[in-house]
Amino acid sequence: MGMREDIRIPLTMLSISFLDKLPYKGSYNGKRFLFEKVKVEKNEDKENSKSDCILKVYLWKDLYNFENTDKKDMIIKEFEYSKDGIEEGINFVEETKV
Repeated sequence: MGMREDIRIPLTMLSISFLDKLPYKGSYNGKRFLFEKVKVEKNEDKENSKSDCILKVYLWKDLYNFENTDKKDMIIKEFEYSKDGIEEGINFVEETKV
């Protein structure tokens, strides 16, 4: 049996409508990740804030699942909760070494 080639995380599988319901967990090229919608307080100082949510992306070595990995062993980054934010999160997962 041949080795599996890692492919790009498909944007169509990871969407706002999916993240509105559930976090998205997966693995890519020896790394595990979790994309999660997180509610934040609206900041009155910000004009025309697009969302009261952010996209939080967790990234860690492919050793254990999310629940059994210490947060200090993860790289955690926040993005705008939008289609563009999802794309930036995907790029973060693909380009970051852990």
